[in-house]
Amino acid sequence: MSDIKLFCDTIDTSKGEFIITFNETGIYEVLFPGRLLAEKVETAKLPWPDLAEDFKRYFSGEAVDWSEYPLDYSGYGRFTTTLLNKVSKIPWGQTCSYREAAELAGSPLAWRAAGQALAANRHPIIVPCHRVIGSNRKLGGFSGPAGWKEMLLELEGGFNGALSFRR
Repeated sequence: MSDIKLFCDTIDTSKGEFIITFNETGIYEVLFPGRLLAEKVETAKLPWPDLAEDFKRYFSGEAVDWSEYPLDYSGYGRFTTTLLNKVSKIPWGQTCSYREAAELAGSPLAWRAAGQALAANRHPIIVPCHRVIGSNRKLGGFSGPAGWKEMLLELEGGFNGALSFRR
């Protein structure tokens, strides 16, 4: 994980219990229901009182602005950090292709690298990597549990196979 001391708390949603690890820098990782921490960390109350409520609102089908929550991007390279920052701005209910995401990050030919960087995203939901799909309108990969990418897109207004996000 990180050299910085990590803490964890859980958020219970209609889709299950998420584990949030965090440190003094921000949110380090969001683990999907059923996923376990790689190592034992101390339990502590989330320092962001609205985060649990925002997760619940999100899973009830409400658009949530996650921009107020600090994220710990330690361990990521420059391209991954830039890409995740750009992907975090894809609006609710919209998608872009891996190629478009790479362009947004300043590397238009790095669409495969964009896919690998998104697979390493430790902040799913908050950094909505599920909104990045293939140019062929296929869902592409996802680091979360099977079926979650499609479910998240449907939650946000229905995935109709259309690429709809433009800079």
